[in-house]
Amino acid sequence: MRKIRCHYPSGIAFLEARLDDNALRVYTTEPFEPGEELLLELSYQGLSGKLMVRAIGREWHGARPRLRIRAGGVVLCTGSEQQKLQFLAAVAHGNTELLPRRKHLRLPLLVEARWRFPRDRELRQAALSEVSEGGALLMTESRPSPGEEIIIELTPPGSARPLEISAVVRNDSNPAGVGLEFMARDIGGIHRIREVIRRLVEQ
Repeated sequence: MRKIRCHYPSGIAFLEARLDDNALRVYTTEPFEPGEELLLELSYQGLSGKLMVRAIGREWHGARPRLRIRAGGVVLCTGSEQQKLQFLAAVAHGNTELLPRRKHLRLPLLVEARWRFPRDRELRQAALSEVSEGGALLMTESRPSPGEEIIIELTPPGSARPLEISAVVRNDSNPAGVGLEFMARDIGGIHRIREVIRRLVEQ
């Protein structure tokens, strides 16, 4: 999955780039193919921070200077990714307030994983979403409670062995899962988490 940065000069410019609820015009010199899965880093002037949105390429064209047409194309977003576009539009309209910016940028990935309590050997099936260096959303049937420590086990792309990451449950307000904070107790642990994220983005 390739990451493409797309910055709009204003909230109004972002609203004008929305073709409908799930289609967005993006401006980039990086060509993409129809059907290609993309990771967009969206921002506009006045927006506090950036939002990562997963999208599917629909069409791309090069720049046409004589016609004053910038290089870019159209992408499609569905489901929760479409909701992110709606959120950005609401902020641009002034209809909603931004939440405090996260320390770490979260990526809209979906990764198979397993988890267990430190005292147990039994591994439970799960998936990780909204992954960052600081934490992730754990989607699982048997949800641990806030304050409980757990061990996440996942196998990064290209690795033969699973990696274990310690985490603590910080909240359970999301109906899709529980919010985790990764507990990297040393520099080596931080590097391992960063490497996992890099491999997940590039797979």
